[in-house]
Amino acid sequence: MGKTLILPTAKQESSIINYYQLTTNLLLMKKFYSLITTVLLSTAAFAQNQFVDRVINGDCEGDDVSCFFVHEYRDGDYVETNARLVVDPTDPNNHVAISSSRDQEEGEALDDWHTQFFVYVAEKINVGDEYRLTMRIRADKAANSQTQAHNTPGDYNYWSMCGDIPFTEDWQTIVKEGVIGTNQVYGEEDPETSTKEMHTIAFNLYVLKEANNYYFDDIKLEIKKSEGPHELTGWFDLVKNGNLETDDVSSFTGRDGIDGVDRPARIVEIDGMRALNVTSEDLAINPETGETISVDDWRTQFFVTIPHKFHINDKFHFEMMYKADKPATVQTQIHREPGDYLYYEMLGDINFTNEWQKLEIEGEINSNQSGGYTVAFNCNVLKEYNNYYFKDIVFQCNEADILEEERTAGTEDISLPVPAPGAMATATIDMTAAVEALNTDFKELISESSLKVQTANGLTQDKVSPVFDGVSFDANGYEDEEGFISVEIDEDSSNNNAIFIINNFGDAPLAEGQEINTRFCFVGKTGWYYIYNVKFLSADGIDEVTSASSTDGQIFDLTGRMISKPAKGIYILNGKKYIQN
Repeated sequence: MGKTLILPTAKQESSIINYYQLTTNLLLMKKFYSLITTVLLSTAAFAQNQFVDRVINGDCEGDDVSCFFVHEYRDGDYVETNARLVVDPTDPNNHVAISSSRDQEEGEALDDWHTQFFVYVAEKINVGDEYRLTMRIRADKAANSQTQAHNTPGDYNYWSMCGDIPFTEDWQTIVKEGVIGTNQVYGEEDPETSTKEMHTIAFNLYVLKEANNYYFDDIKLEIKKSEGPHELTGWFDLVKNGNLETDDVSSFTGRDGIDGVDRPARIVEIDGMRALNVTSEDLAINPETGETISVDDWRTQFFVTIPHKFHINDKFHFEMMYKADKPATVQTQIHREPGDYLYYEMLGDINFTNEWQKLEIEGEINSNQSGGYTVAFNCNVLKEYNNYYFKDIVFQCNEADILEEERTAGTEDISLPVPAPGAMATATIDMTAAVEALNTDFKELISESSLKVQTANGLTQDKVSPVFDGVSFDANGYEDEEGFISVEIDEDSSNNNAIFIINNFGDAPLAEGQEINTRFCFVGKTGWYYIYNVKFLSADGIDEVTSASSTDGQIFDLTGRMISKPAKGIYILNGKKYIQN
C-alpha cells in the first residue's frame, strides 16, 4: 500500500489568513449602535501579532484531511498516509480522526514511532515562533505518547516537541504552548546550510506496544510569528514576591528528595529572615544487596517560574541570595513548567556554602533554551541530607520583550452605567483584589498616575491619574479625548471601594441591550498590571436614584422593576446603585 499524502495548498492556507484579516477588519468597523461582544472586541482591539490557527478542518466534520496523517500497521505493512475520519464511538453525531496500533508479537522489538499521528500545516514554522496546540484526545486503553518535531510527516527533525501526553479512556482537552527552537526546525543540521523546515508535530503512539485506537478532535495549531529580539529598554522583574514580604509563593516550587513530590515552595525562618527551603536526603542502601540505591541529581529541586516564555536572544538578569547547611554544588537547568525539562544548562553550576552568598548573572537565551520559563536548581548532587535556602530572588527580562498578559497580576469583569445625554451616573467597585494582587495601597493606587486604558492599538503608553484626569471613550470603547463617555474616580473613595463617576456628553442614549466594551489597566508600583474588562450598559435615563425609588432590602433594576435574584449587572438597593458581579 503506497503513500497518498494530501497536503493543504497555498490557496487553502491563504484563505484561512484572509478570513481572519477580514473578520478583524469588520470588527474594527463596527460603530456605536452595533452589539459588540466583549471577546470579539478585545480580539479586534488588541490584535497585535496574535495567534492564528493554521489547521484546516480541525473539528473533523468535513472531508478535508490534508492536515492529518498517520503511520500505522495496515494490510500487513506499515504505511504513512492521510488519517481516517470516523464516527466518534462516544457520540454518533460527532466525527474524529483516528490512528490504530496492533499488538506487538513475540520476538518483535518495535519502536515507539511504529504508530504515529501527525498534525501538519502548510506554512513554514520558524525558529522563535510561538505555538499553541489544542485538541481533544482519548484512547480505547489508557496509554502514554511522545511528541516530536518533523518537517513533513515522517521527515524527522527533533525528538522533543511538547513533552509526553497521556491518553485516557475519557475525552480530555490538552493545551501545549511553547516557542520553536533551532533543533525543532533544523534537527542536527547546521542552520546556515540546512534545507530543513518545520511543518509538523508528530505523536508517537506505540509506547504501550498493544492494539489500541487513538482519537483526535477539535485540533488547532495556532502560530504567532516571531518579531525577533528587541533592544534592551529596561529590566522588569517577573518574579512575584521575590523578597518574601507576603506568603505568595506562586513563582516558586520545591521538590524535597525525601518524597520527591513537587509542591508550592516552603517558607522558613533562618538567621532571623524568611527564606525558601528544599531538603535532600541521604543515599539509601538496598537491604537485599547492600548496594547504594542510585538517586538522580534532580531528586531534590527548587524552581523559579516566570510567565514569560523566552525566545532566542532574549536578555535576562537573575539574582538571589543563597546558602546551605553543608557546602554543596547545585546544577541549574531550564524547564517549561517545573519538572518539564527543556535543556541541561541555564545559569551554570552554583557552589553553596553555609554562609549567605549573592548570585547575579546576565545573559541571552540560546536556541536550546528557547521556549523555557523556569530555572531549575538540582540540589541532590551531594547525595546527603542537606537544607538549601533561597531568598531575595529577582528574575528580570527586557521590558520590550514582555507581553501585556505576562505582566498582568489579575483580571476582573465589571459593569458601569451610561446615563442619558448630559447626565451623570455613579457605580462603586470593590478594588480589594487589585490592591492585593499589586501589593499596594488603595489610596496610592487611585491617586497616582496609575491608569492605562484601551486604544485601537493596545494600552496607552502614558499613565493618567484616575482621580484628577479621568479618561474619555468613543462608541467603540477606545480612549478618545473627544469621546462622549467620561470616567473618573471620586477622590472621596475609601476602604478599597472606588466610586466611578460616568458622564455622557453625547447626543444619544445607549439603547437597551447594547453595550460598549473597553479595559482599565491599573499599574502597581513595580509595574505589574491589574486589568478590568469594562462593560458599559445603558442606565435607561436614570440620572439619580433617591430612597423614594426603593424599599429597604428590595432590589430593583434600572427600569424600576423589582428583582428577586439579580444576575450580573447594575441594580438599585436601598436607593443606591450597585454592581452584581
